[in-house]
Amino acid sequence: MGRKTVMPSLAYIHEEVKRAAARGLLCSQIVIDIGLGELGIYSHDVVKAAGGLVGAMGFQGVTCGALTGAGCLLTFAAVDKIDRGVYLLIEEMEARFNELIGKYPGNTCADILDHDTSKIPTEVCYPLIAGAIHITLELLETVGLTRQIRDEQELESSLILAGSRASLE
Repeated sequence: MGRKTVMPSLAYIHEEVKRAAARGLLCSQIVIDIGLGELGIYSHDVVKAAGGLVGAMGFQGVTCGALTGAGCLLTFAAVDKIDRGVYLLIEEMEARFNELIGKYPGNTCADILDHDTSKIPTEVCYPLIAGAIHITLELLETVGLTRQIRDEQELESSLILAGSRASLE
């Protein structure tokens, strides 16, 4: 316990996005997959559930899946710790994501993907997905949640290990 967490670089996250996509995950699932992995609270079921947000709510073209996935990641990681304060984090996350996509007319898939039809979705989406993850992890770090989650995870692991050792004696 007590180790200092290091915020992953945007370049590292971008490479992780490519790896997650190669495993068959899509926008919102990638945000959840990488984010939960970084927080040490991975849940395959949550990643699977995020499939409903893929392609802006099941390829309906509404709000970008990276953005909605980031909202889910923030909530999953923070709601038990800061209750309704999580909505302030989501508001900040959306504002920062909207800055990231400032060259696009809006934050829907259609606004983003139809803006430059000469680019394939992976050229457009991967940097935005990585940005959404980075923003979310930064926000969680600013309120001390990434460290708190990892410390709790380490404490739980230590207690389990100590209990296993005690039962062996």
